[in-house]
Amino acid sequence: MAWNFTFVLIAACALLASAVNGAPSKTVIKPRSQELRDAIEEYRVRFDELHKEKDQFLQFGRTGLWATVRHMNEDVLQDLGETRNIVEYGFDDVRLEISLLIVEGNHNEQCLLDLVYEIVAEKVQLGNQISVCAAGTTDEKDSLPASFYEFLNLLQRLSNSIAETTLYTFVSQNSVSDPERHLEFLQEAYEETERAWTQEALPLMQFELDAMEYNRPLIVADNAQCLQAINEQQQAFEDSIRARMPLCL
Repeated sequence: MAWNFTFVLIAACALLASAVNGAPSKTVIKPRSQELRDAIEEYRVRFDELHKEKDQFLQFGRTGLWATVRHMNEDVLQDLGETRNIVEYGFDDVRLEISLLIVEGNHNEQCLLDLVYEIVAEKVQLGNQISVCAAGTTDEKDSLPASFYEFLNLLQRLSNSIAETTLYTFVSQNSVSDPERHLEFLQEAYEETERAWTQEALPLMQFELDAMEYNRPLIVADNAQCLQAINEQQQAFEDSIRARMPLCL
């Protein structure tokens, strides 16, 4: 009986020792899958921050483009408005003089009325020429930022894709069989994305903005030159009317 008790005691001690040896250690080593998850989360945050930064960068480009186009429109509209006023009201004085001559009754009324009809026809002709100048300038203004808009839209799509880069890597990388390569790919993708934006996208955008600023005064000057010809034609026609008024005796 004592032998049986001794055997049970020995067996119990052996079982206890086995349980102690099998207990988990206080220092737990993360499995590789957990390391990968942590790294992926880190890069997800970094790509998201990069995406937000580039969105601000694109907003800067849009603001610069909008400011340039706005200033160009203001200059063009000012010149168009001045020429329109010249055509609309530039003949008022000579028409008043003709009206006074008709009222006096000492001149050939039909001759004077014919001069008035010529003035009306000339105003229509000059108005059409203003429309031609405006249409040509509008085409130039619209074509100038067109490529820039396309460039901005392309960069916006690329910026939107940055936030999804981490998710896309699961399509091309096998995180189960080769997690190290997956992490290397994330690092390479981040570095290349940052490099491309800094060394390629930013200089190109600055070039586009500089080109807009360079061409803006040229377009305004072309429009002003077109309108100046109309102003000179209006003045020449008015001088011609005044020169023929004494002939209506």
